[in-house]
Amino acid sequence: GGVMAGVGHMSVFGLGAYAKTFKDTAPTLNKFVTDSIRGSNQYLVGLSSLISSFNYYRMGRLVVPLAISLGVGSLLGAWGSVTLTAGKISFSQYQGYFGLFVLALGCYLFYEASPKGQASKKKAKAAAQAFEATVQKQKSGEQVDTAALGVKVTKFSLSAVRFTFYGVEFKFNPLIPLLGGVVISAVAAFLGVGGGFLLVPFLTSVAELPMYLAAGTSALAVLISMITSIVTLMTKGVQFDWGLI
Repeated sequence: GGVMAGVGHMSVFGLGAYAKTFKDTAPTLNKFVTDSIRGSNQYLVGLSSLISSFNYYRMGRLVVPLAISLGVGSLLGAWGSVTLTAGKISFSQYQGYFGLFVLALGCYLFYEASPKGQASKKKAKAAAQAFEATVQKQKSGEQVDTAALGVKVTKFSLSAVRFTFYGVEFKFNPLIPLLGGVVISAVAAFLGVGGGFLLVPFLTSVAELPMYLAAGTSALAVLISMITSIVTLMTKGVQFDWGLI
């Protein structure tokens, strides 16, 4: 969502061309508009994440401890990234980094879709198959208590968290998503996007979650990161076109 919002703001709504008009005459204003674009992207992503988090939680498809671990890291990463870059990045620099990162992401997702990339996701596939089998039962008229089959945390500690989803057990060390949250949110805040395009691959690869869980879990982590990034931008004096948002 953040990538598409960025493309829309820069091209469809012409904010990119507007920022470039100040490149030589008013470099500070050029950077100011760039920061506004970054924040505007995140407002849209943040609202979407808020609604999505609530819906996925109701469906039992949100791993709250994992999202919180990512979110705690996101607080530090988003704050640090915005603090270090606000008012310092020209639009041309931002546009270049934005395009380069989207290209790198596309290459990574292409790899993830390959047989080699899919080989290490046995647990995710098992959980996905169990979920799909339950959906088929519901379509055939069978009564299924999906709430009982959703995410159930069985162990929670500072060193390990275990949970089940449709009969398949998963586990993770909270420190890993915390560190991942720092890095991912820092990159996302710099680009002015949500970070879901990084969080989802992280969750499906490192945590081996099926997409049914990765989407909801990443939404809550993105929401925490967006709030931190936007508030930090506002403290730096960045203004937004509220009508456009």
